[in-house]
Amino acid sequence: MTLQQLAPQRGLGLDEAQSIDEHAERLATRIATALSEAIERNGRAVLALSGGRSPVPVLACLNRMELDWQKVIITLADERWVPQDHPDSNGGMVCRCLKDAMQLARWEPMYRGQSPEQDAAEFDTLLQSLLPLDVLVLGMGTDGHTASLFPGIDGLETSVSEEAPVFCRAIPGNEERLPRITMTGKALNQAAIRLLQINGPQKRQTLTEAFSASPAERPIAAFLEPPMDIYYSPEG
Repeated sequence: MTLQQLAPQRGLGLDEAQSIDEHAERLATRIATALSEAIERNGRAVLALSGGRSPVPVLACLNRMELDWQKVIITLADERWVPQDHPDSNGGMVCRCLKDAMQLARWEPMYRGQSPEQDAAEFDTLLQSLLPLDVLVLGMGTDGHTASLFPGIDGLETSVSEEAPVFCRAIPGNEERLPRITMTGKALNQAAIRLLQINGPQKRQTLTEAFSASPAERPIAAFLEPPMDIYYSPEG
């Protein structure tokens, strides 16, 4: 079955843009609208973002939108355990792309400079005052990981579940990746609006396969339930 068939069967929205510019505009508009609605309801809005290269044009577009940024709290779904000035820092990428917004918004980084385990514990405590997230933007790797919930990590089955023992955990590094900090399903599943951004045919194929895979094979499979909307661009 195709992604166009699978997504509505699960009750998921699917927005398919024809270009990266159209994709960025539509996803940024959705984020901004949802944040404005949350501010109107609650007096504040909490936005959790993901890293990588795909979000760059979306965040650049979001940065240009009119929004009451002083009432927005911005954080991350996951982070590599590196300082913000490191080229691999998700936080650094977000702050560069949202340069103007960050002058007004409240920024809560995951990296605190102690250790992955200590920073995860500290962020876990902070996160309890921010939940539920108003808007969560997830990405996905070609291996089906989302946030920093990778196939094969210890405790994956528990970590993707809303019954996870913590909201945030450390992920040890290995030969392929740096140590990381990530929200678990206990936090991710509470988000009022979950948006999944994917770019390119390879990731589209991975996502299509995830609808019939286990979370152990494709961790994103654990989150393919409402409320979620998928935003896809063939470019990127």
